[in-house]
Amino acid sequence: MNNTASQLRSSLFVLLAAGTIFTACTKDDAAPDPTPTPSGSSTPSTTPNFPDADAVLAAVRVNATQSTPLGSIDIVIGVATGAFSNDDFSTFQNVGAITCNGDALSLQSNNSYVYQPVATNPTGIDLTASNEVTWNVAGGSGFTGFQRTIAGPFPATGAITSSTTVVRASGYTLSATNVLNADSVIFLVGNVSKTLPGNASSCTFSASELSGVAAGSSVLQVSAYRSVTEDVDGKRIYFVKQSARTLSGTIQ
Repeated sequence: MNNTASQLRSSLFVLLAAGTIFTACTKDDAAPDPTPTPSGSSTPSTTPNFPDADAVLAAVRVNATQSTPLGSIDIVIGVATGAFSNDDFSTFQNVGAITCNGDALSLQSNNSYVYQPVATNPTGIDLTASNEVTWNVAGGSGFTGFQRTIAGPFPATGAITSSTTVVRASGYTLSATNVLNADSVIFLVGNVSKTLPGNASSCTFSASELSGVAAGSSVLQVSAYRSVTEDVDGKRIYFVKQSARTLSGTIQ
């Protein structure tokens, strides 16, 4: 694997390690109530959850900054996640094959779905040629199969401008240059996340909020999203478009 592919896969690992795949999160009062998640889950999430959802399908543009001899460049990595549930997300359901823009998501051991780039395709799903995202779901476990193409723009998340050193006792403000076309924005520092309205490009974490974050290397992320919903044979499906910026940080 060449250095570029290796760096891209490392950037993706940081995103997934930050809890993109349907796990529990904290929120502030401005955020929508999260959908409950399977018991035993403790990782914060930067995938939005919805209290009335039976399923959530999310296409995510991961903005990775890479160093080159000509300077830093941004590369977009396309990933996707999905989860279907018949019991308010206490458990997930196997609904057969799922594709996003033609790329197959992998079924996980807990019946959630994820697409991760591979060595032969380090930038993942093509989410940049068009704003359209086409989902195909085979169906099963009480869910009817369907195909849907979701139009409309992706959110845009500007570069993170905050320090990569977080001093817990002093509090910390996580900021991006701008956020556009978003319903809400999720800010993540280590294992603490907060969700603010879609016009927010900055979020302050108090010392008390950061007190439980472990010292050492950690993840800083700003993730903007927008969603549309549709009922398919009595099941409410949320289709999410998301744009994420992630940095490696140091917690002190």
